[in-house]
Amino acid sequence: VSYVLFGLSTLHPVGVLGALLHVVFHSLIKNTLFLSAGSIIEQTGCKRVDELTGIGKKMPGTIWCFTLAGLALVGVPPLSGFVSKWYLAGGALQADIGFLGWLGPVVLLVSALLTAGYLFPITMKGFLPGNSDVLYERCEVPKIMLVPKILLTAGAVLFGIFASPLTEVLEKLIATFI
Repeated sequence: VSYVLFGLSTLHPVGVLGALLHVVFHSLIKNTLFLSAGSIIEQTGCKRVDELTGIGKKMPGTIWCFTLAGLALVGVPPLSGFVSKWYLAGGALQADIGFLGWLGPVVLLVSALLTAGYLFPITMKGFLPGNSDVLYERCEVPKIMLVPKILLTAGAVLFGIFASPLTEVLEKLIATFI
């Protein structure tokens, strides 16, 4: 929400575009992350990161969705989180808002690093268990739970690669107000 408010507060069309894009992209990404976490808890009962060793072999679809959504939330190109953060930073730099014009992008970068710090250990624990002697039994969620995660993940990836149609629509909407 702070990213959205920051983008809106720039009162610059690029910053507002970044804010609106972030609303859409963040909802796709966070829903994927929460559905993935819920799936892991439902299937395994694991609630702590240290219990997730090898979860990538047990639940490959779920952990891949979690990983891609995590990368998007951090803002790794070409995923959707990068696109919205790029516009937010660009809007801040172009707006006439004094020191906030450069402070905003710095905060975005620091926040991305902190986000990576809490999401990547889950992926690393899941894919790099460090013990090849452990036998894994597949326990992926049923398709009715997996397909929505895959669709949300696809949205988070594809909106990053093909952001132009959405940005064009939002730019027209913004032009009527600013």
